[in-house]
Amino acid sequence: MRYLRTVTSPRAGGLWGIAFVIVLFVSAAMVSLPAASENGDKIRAFYQAHGSIVVIQQVVGAAALMPLFLFALSLKRKWVVPAAIFVAVAELATNLVPLIIIVSRADAAGAHTLTQVEDFADAALFVGIALFLDASSRGEVTWLRWIAVAAAAVCLMRAILGPLEIKYLDAIAPLAFMLVILLLSARLLMRKRT
Repeated sequence: MRYLRTVTSPRAGGLWGIAFVIVLFVSAAMVSLPAASENGDKIRAFYQAHGSIVVIQQVVGAAALMPLFLFALSLKRKWVVPAAIFVAVAELATNLVPLIIIVSRADAAGAHTLTQVEDFADAALFVGIALFLDASSRGEVTWLRWIAVAAAAVCLMRAILGPLEIKYLDAIAPLAFMLVILLLSARLLMRKRT
């Protein structure tokens, strides 16, 4: 029990948040996966050409869930852990679909259909991120709360617009999420020990 208190202390939580952002950034920088707006032949060719890096990216993305969960525990706020679980389930769904495409050696039609599934799982992920941002910023100082609410709104818009193939929030929403995590992490690191 003492170990759990140590790894979820505010200072440790701040470090977990920073670690999460670093791992998430590395994962996102590896490769950009095709969307369902691409035709099936292009999607299939992409996974055939980049299968190994996609596998690594999905493993790194899944590994980012551990620091996220420890960060969530360190916040000690109502609804943060359930929101983190929602994010984790959606993230694992987005990780699983590309792996299925690679392992099954899906044909063009199958790759396209699975990519549509991945697009909807990605939309669910951004809904979860919005919920996480809302829950994690409750009780924070006003300026940080407003930044988190704005970031959550951007993530919700990304969740709605993504499956509609409107892509202008694809880069902004994850960056807004990472910004709020970094701000919350800084606040945790600056807390006085009690």
